[in-house]
Amino acid sequence: MDTLLVQPKQTFENLPPEKRESIVRAAVTEFAAQGYQRASLNSIVKRLGISKGSLYQYFDNKEALFLHVFDHFTQQVKRYVKASVAGNGQDDFFAVAKQVLLAGIDFIDHHPEYFQVYLKVLFERDVPRREELVARVRLFSLEYFGPLADRAMGQGVLRRDIPAHKVVFILDAMLDRFLQGYAQPYLDGGLALAGMPVGRLHDEIDSMVAVLRTGLQPDRKQCNSAGD
Repeated sequence: MDTLLVQPKQTFENLPPEKRESIVRAAVTEFAAQGYQRASLNSIVKRLGISKGSLYQYFDNKEALFLHVFDHFTQQVKRYVKASVAGNGQDDFFAVAKQVLLAGIDFIDHHPEYFQVYLKVLFERDVPRREELVARVRLFSLEYFGPLADRAMGQGVLRRDIPAHKVVFILDAMLDRFLQGYAQPYLDGGLALAGMPVGRLHDEIDSMVAVLRTGLQPDRKQCNSAGD
């Protein structure tokens, strides 16, 4: 996951950090709005106030620039996730899941265009190296949550009859769909997450984590009560 998809030219690396950041921001804005195929380098350089030739000094082509943007996205996500649990400990598997979900919401609030680029990768088939990009995001979930799941099983917190990679798959699916719904109302399945007050949003998260913790099947007391 730490291996970059593409290495920018040294001329880009030699730029001051603020200049590099401005180029990435302009590219993110264009790719988020237009997707990969419709994105225009002309629009990006116009936004930056530079020539297209100058951009080619930093990246070989549009694909290289897009892959660099996606690298930047994954690096930012990793920082948010790791910061979300720093100091909170990782003893409670389900508490970590909640913290990661909150980190995802915080990421979308502060970097909405980055998440739109990610959605374009998920839903547009003409993105270069699309399968690899999606696989990298899934791999990060497995690398991050896999050891936590193994430890939770050893502690008796998780069922031992479900393989850790399946636990991570279920968790990743819930996290990803919840964040998609938060970022795009048409993907929220009627939960109305976008614009939801913070208190209610936290209640929704607690409810999701509770389902992970206890499952969907009611316990016997609930079943007997429903039958009375």
